[in-house]
Amino acid sequence: MRDWVLAGCAIIGALIYLYADSQLPLVRIGDPLGPKIFPAIIGGGLLLSGLLLMLETYRKRQQVASVSVVPLPAHLPVDRQRPGVLLAMLAWTVVYYLAFEPVGYLVATVVFLLGLLTMFHRKKPLTNLAVALGFTAVIYAIFTQLLHVPMPPGILEFL
Repeated sequence: MRDWVLAGCAIIGALIYLYADSQLPLVRIGDPLGPKIFPAIIGGGLLLSGLLLMLETYRKRQQVASVSVVPLPAHLPVDRQRPGVLLAMLAWTVVYYLAFEPVGYLVATVVFLLGLLTMFHRKKPLTNLAVALGFTAVIYAIFTQLLHVPMPPGILEFL
């Protein structure tokens, strides 16, 4: 049930987002698409994600219906780590948000991603580092070179 609600919220949010994007004024100077294309891509991705989640949830329900019912134990173990992990991720994201401007995009994002990846994949430090560096570099190149969006240099400004 939670997946259906999440998918519905994602689809509704995407539609609201796409509507807001359609209300952006047209710019007659420069790029004919103006500032509309990037939000449209994000909204389309969110809409696609919601639809894919609905499809996956539907398929899971069909598989469960076709499998014979096995009685569950009376008392299932409770995962007590989940709230702590979620709170830690929230705190880490707040730290990233606060450090983004003064520390700079490159350093803050690599450290943020490396921290999250290390938390979930402790035994793969080189892979974690490669993913953090690679993702940060690709996004930096897209924003600075293709979209011409300046990213905060932070502490690297003095080098």
